[in-house]
Amino acid sequence: MPNEQKIIMNSLADKIILLIIGIEHTAFGLVGLFAPLTAASWVSFTLNEVNSYSEVRSHYSLFLVIGILALVSIYKTEFMRFTYKTYAIVFGSFLIGRTFSVFADAIPNTSLWLVILFEFLVVLVSLWRLKINAR
Repeated sequence: MPNEQKIIMNSLADKIILLIIGIEHTAFGLVGLFAPLTAASWVSFTLNEVNSYSEVRSHYSLFLVIGILALVSIYKTEFMRFTYKTYAIVFGSFLIGRTFSVFADAIPNTSLWLVILFEFLVVLVSLWRLKINAR
């Protein structure tokens, strides 16, 4: 495959990946920011204190920001590597905590295994795209 065609293919793959993760995390972030009870119910939390609402909103704001970053990176390609690094670090740290929880707490239910799987996939895809787009 000619080098120019590889660059176009990589660019298209990155745009699709960034669009998917960008929409997903922007949507999650907006729900957590504006409807923290809904977001908390997804993970079986109950919000009993004002501080609880603040915690949910602050964490879901992270999703909102990285989702917007992914969407912006579609057009501002100079942000792409930073975006993939951010996703690898954020979701890699979540995986460390979830893995520890499996051993410290108990075997998770099916929905939590799916969360672990999707977070693992985000980390793998981010690392793969960083390798493909190495400079």
